[in-house]
Amino acid sequence: MASTYTSNGGIEKIGIGDQANSWGTTTNLNFDIIDRLINGVGTIDLSSSAAAHTLSTTDGTLSDGMYKVLVLDGATEDCSITISPNNAQKVYFVVNSSGFDCTISQGTGANVSIPNGEKKIIYADG
Repeated sequence: MASTYTSNGGIEKIGIGDQANSWGTTTNLNFDIIDRLINGVGTIDLSSSAAAHTLSTTDGTLSDGMYKVLVLDGATEDCSITISPNNAQKVYFVVNSSGFDCTISQGTGANVSIPNGEKKIIYADG
């Protein structure tokens, strides 16, 4: 059975018999992903985003969409942040210290606007 990934966190589920003698590397990465999902605080630098940023959760890779707490920083204008993939269920605690208002969306459904200097809890329902 080939490896698969969890739907919301991108954690690799090693297939039976896969990665003989090297599964420890994947397991350690998975623990890093779990740590980021549960308690991770990440600064999202918006200075080079041209007013748009994609907050990605990429299977088997430490990515910015995995942080539990997002600190928005460095925007040069009002910005939009899109959660990808758009079918993952996530909860984010967002601190907007970017200098501008930011809007978070997941494709369909309501968008959430976070004025500069404010904090919000975002539930992305996939």
